[in-house]
Amino acid sequence: MLNILKTSNNILKNNLILIQPLLLFLLIFMTALSYLAGKNMFFIPKIVLGVSIILLFIAFSSGWFYIIKNSTEDYSENDSKDEIALKSIKNFKKFFEGVGKGFFKSCGAYILSAIIYFAVMYCVIKLCLHFFGIPDFIYEFQKMTKAASQAELLNIIDSVSVSDKLIFSVWVVVINIISSVLNFFVLLYLAVINFEKENIFKALGHTILFGFKNIFGAVFILLFTFILYLILNILSLLFGTGVFGLFVMIVLFCWYLTFYVILVFCFYNERTKDNSNNRTEFVG
Repeated sequence: MLNILKTSNNILKNNLILIQPLLLFLLIFMTALSYLAGKNMFFIPKIVLGVSIILLFIAFSSGWFYIIKNSTEDYSENDSKDEIALKSIKNFKKFFEGVGKGFFKSCGAYILSAIIYFAVMYCVIKLCLHFFGIPDFIYEFQKMTKAASQAELLNIIDSVSVSDKLIFSVWVVVINIISSVLNFFVLLYLAVINFEKENIFKALGHTILFGFKNIFGAVFILLFTFILYLILNILSLLFGTGVFGLFVMIVLFCWYLTFYVILVFCFYNERTKDNSNNRTEFVG
């Protein structure tokens, strides 16, 4: 796994240009969301804008994942600086090729992933309700939002019993863990779709089988990226909420997200590329 981390870091270092489309997409995405959240927009335009945002996301991710896949496959430790630069630019130019090749397949994959995601989260919530119940802390949120001062907010929090705070903490931990695992699974699923030429249902089966066969590597990636996420949160406190701090955090977030995607794609590629005749035989 340490070698995969090193390879992923080198791939990102050699292809920093991969961060640029993500930055541009986030700028467009956040601007569109701000209009969508506006109160002055009529219902029909909101529906059109909402659908456009979804299609934009699918198009972007199709092209972005495609060039990340190519960058992962083309990586070589022995490349010179000139070869690295040429490969990086060559792969970057294939962005729209990736959109054309993967758009409809990505649509199906996202729909299937959403169904699985919500089904699993529904079951997890039902289990949490059965074993832990609903803490009274939940009902205090409405009071918190209406708190007139910080002192009043602290008084509301202090009035909640220790047991309710503990139950609420358990809820947060369980939901976050399951959500992180599902996010990793979806990303691994999209990696399989990009590397393998098969339909979304076969790719889903291969993803599940690959995940079970490489469970320790998957856990390592989840723990490592969680530590990186904590570091980012600490840095966000240090940089503050000013314009400069916000810009720095957006860039760091884009770096983190790009590295995470590369890491998962590299993880799949490294664990399957030895089977040169048929990669999917290794995972299924």
